[in-house]
Amino acid sequence: MIKYFCNKNEIEQNAMDSIKHIENDVESICVFPDIHYCSERSIPIGVSFKSKDVFYPLVTGKDIGCGVTFLRFNSKEWKKPFNKFQHYNALNKMSQSFTDEGLGGGNHFLSIEEGLDGNTYIICHTGTRNLGIYMYQHFISLIDKYNYDNNLNVEYLPIEMYDEELHTKYQNILDIGISRRKTFVEKTLNFLCNNGYVDSKCEYDIVDSIHNVFRVDKQNNVAYHHKGATELNAYTSFGSNEVVIPISMTRGSLIVKPKTGAYLDENLWSCAHGAGRKLSRTDSLKYWHSLKNRDKKLYEQQFSELLDRNGKFANGYLQEFDFAYKNSDTILSDQPFLKEVTKTKPIVTIKFTEI
Repeated sequence: MIKYFCNKNEIEQNAMDSIKHIENDVESICVFPDIHYCSERSIPIGVSFKSKDVFYPLVTGKDIGCGVTFLRFNSKEWKKPFNKFQHYNALNKMSQSFTDEGLGGGNHFLSIEEGLDGNTYIICHTGTRNLGIYMYQHFISLIDKYNYDNNLNVEYLPIEMYDEELHTKYQNILDIGISRRKTFVEKTLNFLCNNGYVDSKCEYDIVDSIHNVFRVDKQNNVAYHHKGATELNAYTSFGSNEVVIPISMTRGSLIVKPKTGAYLDENLWSCAHGAGRKLSRTDSLKYWHSLKNRDKKLYEQQFSELLDRNGKFANGYLQEFDFAYKNSDTILSDQPFLKEVTKTKPIVTIKFTEI
């Protein structure tokens, strides 16, 4: 059974073909507004599914445990507006040493965003980096052995193989991802405090969510898989059921939570993890080069801190601008189980620009 929390007619054909390919192998599938094709493991991004008796440890790809954390404080704590000219490059450079590995490429980011609810949000989207790749390779070796021992050619494992040792190893990887994101947002707040923007006694709360993960329920012999689909409620960290849906690097984010009484089993305890790409990374660059100079100037004026010494945007920035992403106006109407907490707009955004 496939349940669509999006406009089914707007799904690209190769992504739809990928969904249909696994439909008969799993119990149920949920498709979210940010669905888009992914060649890795032939499962689209923006999908959750439930399987019985077996679990599919490779479907989330190598970015195991990737998620989004936000740190929230009252905007009244600001002593002065953030000075991009004075401190953007300093924050950018310092963020690269916040953890043992950087944010990563693609759509990973660290941002400071102003909420319409009177709060400021420091948001970090990143994963487990090399440790996630290590875990992915470990799962490949387990599947290879299972196939060899049973003369099979499958990409799943029986649920009984998810023993305490494997659970502990996997959960440790997830916990490291959470810890990395928490470090990024707390050290960003420290940067603001050290540079006189926010008082060092500022009170804040932190909320984390994961969107590349599987969970095994051995009691009911089922597994839940989230590939680019944010977990809700059951495993949300730090005691909150709020999550971030990033819209784009230049548009900001949406903070949401499940509605009271929402029956989340219908959507497999998950929601969209973003607006979803409208243009591929290559097509985003083509679109930029097709713009008239006056339109490019508007971006250059609004995001001047992102320009290099030659007055150009790096490709990694262009691939994350608003034109690369779907319209976000229907995110809530497509997912009626969600309630808006607030919208945000970016004050400053840090990201790596490698392709």
